[in-house]
Amino acid sequence: MSVDLLEALKERERKVTEYFMQPRFRDWFKPQDLRDAVFAYLERPAKRLRPAVMMWSCGAVGGDENLVIPAAAGIEIFHTWTLVHDDLIDNDELRRGGPTIHKLGEAFAREKLGYPEEKCRDYGRDLAVLTGDSQHGFTISLFCECAGAKTSPTPSFARRRDKNGSYPALSDGCDPSVVLDVIYHLESYVVNTLIEGETLDVQYARTPVEKLTCDDIVRMLWMKTGVLYEFAARAGAMLGLNTSDLTHPWVAALSRFASKCGTAFQLQDDILGLLGKEEQLGKPVGSDVREGKKTTIVYFALKTASEEQKKFLLSVLGNANASTNEVQKATQMMLSLGAVDQTAQLALEHVNSALTELDELPDSQYKELLRAWAKYMIERQF
Repeated sequence: MSVDLLEALKERERKVTEYFMQPRFRDWFKPQDLRDAVFAYLERPAKRLRPAVMMWSCGAVGGDENLVIPAAAGIEIFHTWTLVHDDLIDNDELRRGGPTIHKLGEAFAREKLGYPEEKCRDYGRDLAVLTGDSQHGFTISLFCECAGAKTSPTPSFARRRDKNGSYPALSDGCDPSVVLDVIYHLESYVVNTLIEGETLDVQYARTPVEKLTCDDIVRMLWMKTGVLYEFAARAGAMLGLNTSDLTHPWVAALSRFASKCGTAFQLQDDILGLLGKEEQLGKPVGSDVREGKKTTIVYFALKTASEEQKKFLLSVLGNANASTNEVQKATQMMLSLGAVDQTAQLALEHVNSALTELDELPDSQYKELLRAWAKYMIERQF
């Protein structure tokens, strides 16, 4: 069964984008600069990979993928607030080919509010924090809409259960009790795991690499990235099966599958952050080097470098003032030491392991899309 992955991604991207770009949502956010900031990244080109995984996981277990579009839109908003805050922490200036939110805030303060220069940076950072907070709330609202909350005179989650303890069948959304469990899982397990990973990322940037293991780094990457892919598949399967049972064989298999692919995605992202092209990535290449990010590439390079090579690499890694030539030399050195190849091999191992998890599922077009997506995780160039 052959599938056109990119065309399938484009179709889900269209559906999800149409949903969260409805004019009614823009009215929620005031003042204007906050509204513009909330939608800035969403208006830029993106593949919406996490929503697609959620929709395909729903379909792979026999569910109607269109019923989870509000939740799929929600997970894209959730991912977006993490980017806004991550860009602020890393002090990045570009995202998806445009200014980061804190940089947009700086410009707004300078050009529209007439703030003195020394106050513009503070305003930009404040706006980025508030934007992420607003998007987090936006996320939960969209998940509630998955239960039909927006269209019913009485919200679906307020309906009475029948004598058997079940909700009546819904024509406008998913089972509210399952949606509630999905939200609880997102706001407890996922949020705290993701923030732990981000905290470790910040700490590891200031930790000598000899105090870290490869497993430490991979686990941190999984917390930052893999856990949200894991959730996308888990939530899609739960909503598709109308179950809150995390141990259901299909729910568990899809969770493990997406979790491993999510780690591979981040490993490939680290490679692209070093070797990619800025015009394709839409963000600075080499910024991870200047920030001193402890990637597996750095780990493998320092493990095999000579004392002279190690001395040079350590002089560049984490040096915010490193020149372009120094960053390029460090990049070539890590490449020649085989560190990039080792990271690529590690990503491939994660994907190959993930693909075996799909054996649990019945054959379908959705299963083939997930299989193609897994391979795309380590083949993509942006």
